[in-house]
Amino acid sequence: MQPGWRRSNQRICGIEGTPFVQVAVLLAAMSLLGFLTVPDQPHHSLGPFLPRVNHPVSMARADWKDAMVVAITRDNRVFFGAEAVRPADLPAKIQEEISRGSEREVYIKADARARYGWVAEVLDNVRSAGIEKIGFLVDQRRPAAPNPQ
Repeated sequence: MQPGWRRSNQRICGIEGTPFVQVAVLLAAMSLLGFLTVPDQPHHSLGPFLPRVNHPVSMARADWKDAMVVAITRDNRVFFGAEAVRPADLPAKIQEEISRGSEREVYIKADARARYGWVAEVLDNVRSAGIEKIGFLVDQRRPAAPNPQ
């Protein structure tokens, strides 16, 4: 440094607060919207409103990548995996998956508000594909909270 020059005590770099706050607010709003919206794909965990039972049996294979899952929504739409299908098309789709090496087991995720007749039709079509191992996916019923008096 040359004589007579003094180094100032000013910051060389810093974080400007306004853009930081804007990004934080944007991220908070996006996470809130993520909790308020329901995805359009009913085969995911936020899809059908599953029936609740007291003593469900664990079906860990239903979470496998190659598991055959049929979802039935409240408005009687049927999905085989992520693909919307007609119930009459299920036997062919199931046989195609079996030929690729999938196990001969189908899991049905039926919305608790779906019409019973529609669920029965889907079940008949799954059986017509030669599937005998069929599991219905349900949720655990939570015990009632104690009544504070």
